[in-house]
Amino acid sequence: MLECVAHIVDAEIVYSGRYRWILAHDKPDLPGYDQDLWVDYLHAAADEEPDDLFAIFDPLRTANLALWRRTPVEHRARYGMHSERGPESFELSFKIIAGHDRFHLDQARRTFERVHSGG
Repeated sequence: MLECVAHIVDAEIVYSGRYRWILAHDKPDLPGYDQDLWVDYLHAAADEEPDDLFAIFDPLRTANLALWRRTPVEHRARYGMHSERGPESFELSFKIIAGHDRFHLDQARRTFERVHSGG
């Protein structure tokens, strides 16, 4: 369950950078990342609590939503070159991450329920 929470925080960190590179630079390179390595090396050995992770996630998400609201519509088509997927616009990046947290929180909830139901 903690890995799911750590993953949504990591994704919000990565996309926070991508949004800003896309808006501030002309067609920047957007490196891919191995989400499993991030969890393995940045979270597995750590004694993290979900509340500590959400303390990182919440202000990042708030800042990213504020960035979306203040970005002129015509700038939302600006894009970077994702190393694995090719051109990826600010708008597409935002759509990719929309709901990402809810999907993984539901995954964590289902895991919790299975563990506590004995199944």
